[in-house]
Amino acid sequence: MGRHLVPGTDAQNQAVSVVAETALAAGDYAKLGAGGLVRRAADGVPLALQNAPAGVTALVPAAAVESSGSAWGRNVFSAQVFRSVLALDNGCFAVVYSGNGSQSDIGANLRVYGPMRVPLFSRISVTSASGVVGTRLARVGSDGFAVVWLESVSLKLAIHSAVTGAMVVPESTLATLANSDNQSWNVATLAGGDVVVAYAKNGSNDLAFKRYNASGVLQGSEVVLEAGANPSCVGVLPLAAGGFVLHYYRSAAATAYRFARFNAAGALQGALTTLAAVTSNRNVTPAERNAIELGNGNLAFVDPSSSTAAAVRLYDAAGNFLTTVLAATGAAGMPNTVCICPRQFGGFWLAVGGQVYEYDNAGTSLRQSVVAGFAPFMLIDRAGNGPVMVSHLVGGGFTVVLSSWSADLSAVENTLTLSTSSSYPLSYAWTEVLSNGMLASVVCGQPSTGAATIHLSVPQAASILGIAQEAAAAGAMVRVATAGKFVSTQSFSGPAFDRRAATPPGTRGVAVGNLAILGGVAG
Repeated sequence: MGRHLVPGTDAQNQAVSVVAETALAAGDYAKLGAGGLVRRAADGVPLALQNAPAGVTALVPAAAVESSGSAWGRNVFSAQVFRSVLALDNGCFAVVYSGNGSQSDIGANLRVYGPMRVPLFSRISVTSASGVVGTRLARVGSDGFAVVWLESVSLKLAIHSAVTGAMVVPESTLATLANSDNQSWNVATLAGGDVVVAYAKNGSNDLAFKRYNASGVLQGSEVVLEAGANPSCVGVLPLAAGGFVLHYYRSAAATAYRFARFNAAGALQGALTTLAAVTSNRNVTPAERNAIELGNGNLAFVDPSSSTAAAVRLYDAAGNFLTTVLAATGAAGMPNTVCICPRQFGGFWLAVGGQVYEYDNAGTSLRQSVVAGFAPFMLIDRAGNGPVMVSHLVGGGFTVVLSSWSADLSAVENTLTLSTSSSYPLSYAWTEVLSNGMLASVVCGQPSTGAATIHLSVPQAASILGIAQEAAAAGAMVRVATAGKFVSTQSFSGPAFDRRAATPPGTRGVAVGNLAILGGVAG
């Protein structure tokens, strides 16, 4: 677990210098990941559980959102993926799901969980109305989140406290939509804390959006991006500088995939841009996998122009086309199997057909996998390591799995099964990276074989390294103390605690801020 201390040679605060994956404060307990970077250990999660073996592993057993009833979570979708889980502060997270236990489209419900998936409050009823179709979540302001749902064709919004879960802004109707398809609307949080809701309007089939602040007040007025577009695959990409990108498929006459850039005030920046003037080569969820912002401000879009190619189109921050990055060709329907996600310290991942590719910000190929894994519907970055895939496997049953790639992309480290059924297809799912680095997933079957289930996972091998000796920003070097003595009467209120070298076998502990609470047998 750690080094042996030589009396008179090793200092009590023996330190090593490592690179911070996330911002650290002096005194934070630092966890070393398989990629060689450290992040703050998760508050409220036992230290022993954070010392994880190779690959992605379950933190706690799976659990249903409700213990009784068989219709919690909409069960009639066909493998849709939308944000029904939302990361909150301190490793907490919120889950939204429709149903009343006996019918999955009556009512919408909310639960807020702590870092170990323990509910912090009783189930909160968002609405008891019938005809609830899709439900999504988005942060708003500094301490709230928006619940947005489609009730028949009425798009509604309510705002809840991220601290208590209580409703702070009652529901209101944002718009009447052209249809009840979840792909005809979306929501995202801007860097300044406002939320943007984009949708296809009823009657006119216009693509429009509205912005709301933390008090639920409309900012400006409704903005129509394209009249008569009859859009689907609607996505909202927040930008680091505060603005956002709307991207969608126009299914009206002269079909095309298009995008437009807006500043934080909702003003169009530049012109509406056509990615490809083609028919629907790409029509999968989530729309969040269609577009990403890279570390240098460039924009990357999955290229929908060919039905037999897996490629990405790169644009600069001003929306000027740069280049096309071609990963593979040959398979029919190939654009639908492409997933992309940004890498924390620059570049991006691309997965297609179970193969993984790594590129820099300019689209230059850095490496690719030598074996095939599963084809994912979501791709999650792990700093300094290979990515995690979220995949839906069909054939001999229906299974949702997480699989992790080694740092050199030479092999799949391991696969964690979240849900499996021999006869019920997937209705919907989502996996969210929490603020403490853990992964929270929701999986709901079609038709539901019980309530939607929640899964909490550790994304990679890790061990508690020690105590940060100074504050450090993400990507900066930081000294971490890895030596110290453990005695039964010692208080660890300062940066001299060593989980690896100083804690005897059998000890259990939990880190809360700068405090470690330990229990074990001495002697």
